[in-house]
Amino acid sequence: MQDIRSVMYESRDAIFTFEIGDAISHLKPYVEQGVREANELMETISATISPTPIVKVTADYFGFIVLNLIKAGKGEAYCKTCKEIYYPGQLVSKPLGFGRTPFSIDIKFKQEGGFIKRIFGKKRLICGRGGEAYECPKGHELISAITWVGTLRIQK
Repeated sequence: MQDIRSVMYESRDAIFTFEIGDAISHLKPYVEQGVREANELMETISATISPTPIVKVTADYFGFIVLNLIKAGKGEAYCKTCKEIYYPGQLVSKPLGFGRTPFSIDIKFKQEGGFIKRIFGKKRLICGRGGEAYECPKGHELISAITWVGTLRIQK
């Protein structure tokens, strides 16, 4: 990256690097909402801005911020398998579980039973979760996270 001050986060399969300003701007809303992990991350980043050009963040919570930063087109990712650097526009987003958000669920049930049952049906509760993963252009998963968990009431 061009900016010498950056935040680095390492997952099992990749190393992500972002400009400090981008990381701080994506953390701020969570800090303002009182998210403890975001406050701790902000303190870590702020405390090491001056003495160190690269801040290595190890907190798992930053993985969620990484997803937001990639979605916003920020930073770069080094794929450990390919040994290549990729930019957000080159990464491939994949939904996990029931989808990226609880609002994008598409569950289809096979119609069973007679006419009355099809009209009135049964309501079902299912526990669902979903999230997002990013892969490099060659198909290696770089990062993934379950971002929501919930109980869904579905009319069958």
